[in-house]
Amino acid sequence: MRYAVIATTGDLAHHDGAIDWTAVIGPEGKARVSLPGLAVAGWVNDVGLRFPARYPRNITGSCVLAMLGAAIQPYAGAVAFTGWNPANTPLGLLEIESLPQPIAHLDVLHGAVLKALAGQNPRDFSPSWAEQVREIAEHVRTAPTPGITIRTVTLR
Repeated sequence: MRYAVIATTGDLAHHDGAIDWTAVIGPEGKARVSLPGLAVAGWVNDVGLRFPARYPRNITGSCVLAMLGAAIQPYAGAVAFTGWNPANTPLGLLEIESLPQPIAHLDVLHGAVLKALAGQNPRDFSPSWAEQVREIAEHVRTAPTPGITIRTVTLR
């Protein structure tokens, strides 16, 4: 299976073979990041934001996800990309597939995000696009960690 990973350093790497989700995302579990209309899914650590020392916020990965249509929010730890096809089986049990070929679009988008984060305007992208990437990056850096509210109910 082909997949790609954006590390917290911003580096993008392509891989072939079985995914060791624990090694790539972490032992706590993975969460799918919806990328509407694409045959691709993003994957992040399910509780990564709760452990910032172990899973730093992934500025580059969060920006790439946002530019692919994901919710604009901080994502922590490595970001993995696989193919995604919910219609693959009648029960939708085998949705994860190899990253579709060609994967040049992911490479181009990743490179453009890196240039925008460095203060440059990537070729073939507008200055306003680059500014939007920088605004998303600032949000990812500064947004508070989401809290969890636990309510108890007393039955009488």
